[in-house]
Amino acid sequence: MTDIPESTGEKLLVCLGPGSSSARLINSAKSMADGLHAKWLAIYVEDTKMLMMPESERNRAADNLRLAEQLGAETFSLSGRSIAEEIIKFAGERNVSKIIAGKPRRSLWKSVLSGSPVDQLVRMGGEIDVHIMAGEPGKPGEAAYVIRPKGADLSDYGTGFLFLILATALCFMMFPYFQLSNLIMVYLLGVMLTAMSCGRGPAILVSLLSVLSFDFFFVPPRFTLTVDDAQYIVTFIIMFLVALVISHLAARMRQQTEIARLQERQAAAMHGLSRQLVSARGIEAILKVAVRYISEIFDCNVVAMLPDEKGKLNIAAGDPSSVIQRDIIEEIKVARSAYDTGRMTGWGTETFSTTEILCVPLRAANDSLGILALKPKDPERFLLHEQLQLMESLAKQVALALEVERLITSGTPHCAV
Repeated sequence: MTDIPESTGEKLLVCLGPGSSSARLINSAKSMADGLHAKWLAIYVEDTKMLMMPESERNRAADNLRLAEQLGAETFSLSGRSIAEEIIKFAGERNVSKIIAGKPRRSLWKSVLSGSPVDQLVRMGGEIDVHIMAGEPGKPGEAAYVIRPKGADLSDYGTGFLFLILATALCFMMFPYFQLSNLIMVYLLGVMLTAMSCGRGPAILVSLLSVLSFDFFFVPPRFTLTVDDAQYIVTFIIMFLVALVISHLAARMRQQTEIARLQERQAAAMHGLSRQLVSARGIEAILKVAVRYISEIFDCNVVAMLPDEKGKLNIAAGDPSSVIQRDIIEEIKVARSAYDTGRMTGWGTETFSTTEILCVPLRAANDSLGILALKPKDPERFLLHEQLQLMESLAKQVALALEVERLITSGTPHCAV
């Protein structure tokens, strides 16, 4: 009988980011944790600067967390004003004894001017050992999941244009009594309302049109785009830049509000599905609950597939005609790939990305028990980045319920501790 090494009680924390070097940090942390027989955790902290990163980089950060989780780490995603402070606070709460971080790839002047989270970690670490490791050279890889951004509707641009008209009308009423600087504030207010109501794209357009409207209607000579005083050119530039910043911050605030609502919805969804799975009896009943629940959460059509004795995937729950519609052979290949690899394939991923269905494996331990195939009713508004994590969590719940049901059915005894 093989002796199981006892845990030393130490905890390791690896700090991840969107770069390709995080894969090396993850492997190093895994090796160190195995050598020390210690528990290890992975954390990604998103500050205000990271919120402005392209969506592709934020997706890579999520992939790095997913890789750490697959290797046995307990993963966490936090947000805060200071990356180092959040990491140290988290490490203290979790009794972490060692922190592993990547060596920053920044120019000297940037490190001097803005500081480095790694340097701050070393200074603030106290009794916690901080290990700094160099990242791998080369360009960062592509994210495993390519989340298609939700674009603005034409109605959003129309709403933004309406805000611009209202701001201009209000400025005409104020013009005889107020200075031009006060009119600028009215236009900036219109930009902010557009960003919060309609998103970044309409807000940027309204920012530009606000500058042009202010120049055309109110800057002398009026009703022309020419100016008598060259100083107004500087005013226009600053007005446009301020409007862009306001639109960006307001749009980010809107997105964070949507994420907060989504997280609340995720918690309710996890609790609701878990409650219904507990009361379901039989594999068919479990899958019917999963199909109904997931189709409602993600506004999509869902079918569940399970392998038969020969390993061939067959429909076990759901309406196959609502999901597998066009190229049946190709879509079966997508489902087979998800089952064999244990990774999401199809819509929005790197594998079979042109197909219109997304296949999610049902994995328990290291085995694939089946898959869920999803077809969005509205592809342009399907699957935010945060929803992928929810989808994986729900699939794990369903797989666990299936595994428990199979153990009960087969009469497999529980192992004595």
